[in-house]
Amino acid sequence: MKNNDELDQGFILSTVLNVFFMLGLIFIMRLDNLFILIPYVLIIGANAIYLVVKSMKMKDNRSN
Repeated sequence: MKNNDELDQGFILSTVLNVFFMLGLIFIMRLDNLFILIPYVLIIGANAIYLVVKSMKMKDNRSN
């Protein structure tokens, strides 16, 4: 497997996607529909967890 410490394309794409998700959350909250809001927030949370785990792995690899 390839082990690189740089920001790969998946990390950049996930970061940009998370920004768009947060901007979209403003408009989704105005709908007051929990059936749309709850899955949307779960997707945002999963994306944010991916970003945190990826950045922690990069930090650990740089310190070694």
